[in-house]
Amino acid sequence: MAPKLDKLEKETTGLKLFPLFTILGWLLVGFSIVVNVGVLSPTAAVYWGNNAKAVRDAAEAGSPLLAQLTTLAWWPKLLLPLTFLGVSSFMVGIAMEFAAIPKILDRRIEILKKAVPLMGRR
Repeated sequence: MAPKLDKLEKETTGLKLFPLFTILGWLLVGFSIVVNVGVLSPTAAVYWGNNAKAVRDAAEAGSPLLAQLTTLAWWPKLLLPLTFLGVSSFMVGIAMEFAAIPKILDRRIEILKKAVPLMGRR
């Protein structure tokens, strides 16, 4: 029966937290992609595809054309920081996981040394 890994659990709190950071990163990047595909692409296609430049330039205040332009200008300003936050939290999760690997290996070596103290010695 293997000894308890209490010391390991105390030293590697990153193993408990890294899934949260990784999932948060995936969610933020996924949200950014969904908004780009679901909101910005159709709005951009309607705004630039169906209207000539003269019609876009002559749009009056409060028109649906300017509402589309506002959407096209506003969402990217929100999505860029969210995407950056998502990628950085994903990278923090990966770093926490990799930082725990040496501690896990050290603890496993200690356990093996205690389990077989005289192996290989005569």
